[in-house]
Amino acid sequence: MENAFSHNVLQSSAMPSASKGNKPGRALAMAGLGLAGVIFGGFPYWAARRVMYPAFEETMPRGVNLPLAIELSSDAVPEYLVYKGHDGMERSGWFVPGANTAEKPWPTILLLYGYGGHKEQMAYYARMLHDAGFACFMFDMQGTGLLRGLPVTMGYRERLDTLDAVAYLGTRGDVDSERIGALGVSMGAATALMAAEMEPKIKAVVSDSSYADLNDMVRPGLRTFVGRPATFFAPLIMRWAEQMVGMKAGAVHPEASAAKLGQRPVFVIHGADDPLTDPGSAPRIFAAASGPKELWVVPYCGHARAPEVAHEEYKERVTAFFVNALSENGALRRGRNGAAKSDCEGALYGFN
Repeated sequence: MENAFSHNVLQSSAMPSASKGNKPGRALAMAGLGLAGVIFGGFPYWAARRVMYPAFEETMPRGVNLPLAIELSSDAVPEYLVYKGHDGMERSGWFVPGANTAEKPWPTILLLYGYGGHKEQMAYYARMLHDAGFACFMFDMQGTGLLRGLPVTMGYRERLDTLDAVAYLGTRGDVDSERIGALGVSMGAATALMAAEMEPKIKAVVSDSSYADLNDMVRPGLRTFVGRPATFFAPLIMRWAEQMVGMKAGAVHPEASAAKLGQRPVFVIHGADDPLTDPGSAPRIFAAASGPKELWVVPYCGHARAPEVAHEEYKERVTAFFVNALSENGALRRGRNGAAKSDCEGALYGFN
């Protein structure tokens, strides 16, 4: 008995305990869980914030207006201004008068910039339309200017910023509130379509490089603005982003908005080689619109690059569209010297 007992004690003491033997396995399991938490929780959360709070090109501190690099064909001077929106928050804007003071009140075009941009980037378009007789208004949307620090919502809340801009224009005696149009680029185009659905005072829309449905933009957008690995976590990233801003991606649906504009004219522009926004969005938006409409798919053109690729044609087609849609008599507005004004030289966006 004693020998048997001693043998068993020696044998058992020589065997490692179960708890000691599993320590490396437990450590690996915990490390794996931690890594999974970072990958499936931390990274999607970070990526969602990166999308909602992009690295803007705007370099000025919040509340300090950027200089407006624009050369006008007349003596008109762009006006920097501050106004309040529906939420009581201040917004800033640039109002560019029409070329001919005798034409007051002017037909006025809202200019809406794209994702990661700011209002000053629309100076090129303001100059182009000013030369054709229109006044223009460039204004803050979510995350830039006086609204810096707010999340970008890809058009969902930006459409309300646009309605605030329309309301502000209605307070100006030099703006014809019955002749307001909108030109948007990329996210700005999507915003313009959705805002026009809500605001009948927007009488005509130029949609340049809009997406038809935000859901279609998720993977290419993540690939462009966050990096290719982010596309593998697209559903998780989108879920985090939706929670951050309290919206669903399906609520951003410019194609559906275009279908609700009735007889208001729509001009759809898109680059045939757009790597970011599917060129197939353009015919979808065009087909959805039920009023007077135009579709121009620009050959050999990337995302929102039509003013570069087809400079003169872009000016001619866009200004002619707004002239037909908004001018009282359908004739081209005149500059100070009585000549038709449509020439616009300089770098894209008006920065020299």
